[in-house]
Amino acid sequence: MTVEERTREEVDRRLARLEAEFGEFPVVEETVENDPDFFESGIEMVEEGWIGDAGAFVTDEEGRALLIRHEAEPDRWGTPGGGHEPGETMAETAHREVREETGIEVDLTGVFRARRKTAVRADDPERRFQMLTVWFEAGAQGTAIDIGDDEIAEARWFENPPDRVHDFLEEKVADWDDSRADCP
Repeated sequence: MTVEERTREEVDRRLARLEAEFGEFPVVEETVENDPDFFESGIEMVEEGWIGDAGAFVTDEEGRALLIRHEAEPDRWGTPGGGHEPGETMAETAHREVREETGIEVDLTGVFRARRKTAVRADDPERRFQMLTVWFEAGAQGTAIDIGDDEIAEARWFENPPDRVHDFLEEKVADWDDSRADCP
């Protein structure tokens, strides 16, 4: 079985498990072309058991949203999240990453989006693998932020949407803002 077939089966298995636990959610498909060195580093990670990444759109009891800015892209806000570690479920990855980046423990309540990405080696398009990114919805168990990751420039609670968020998050932030406006 090829690495593409193995990773496709693993992504399918994880998506089915998430749907059984959280219900239906949108899955977007994306294909990216990687330079050979970057592609091979991805293959090494896949061989070690990595399958992608996960994060969460976290809200608290007051309806505020927890967002972060990364040092690498400080002009946009996003969700806490990061790379899957071998042996973890995607939910465990989201729990760990939110805790590591913000110090906040969460209860996952749903999945608002997933992405199946196919990585293609630029100089050999027959070589491919798939990965999965999952964005959960979550409720915070507390509100005291403790940034535990030096890649995080800032983490904070928002009562209103920030000016700039990552593209994948725009619709979710708009829905969150609309739902808060509908509350008495």
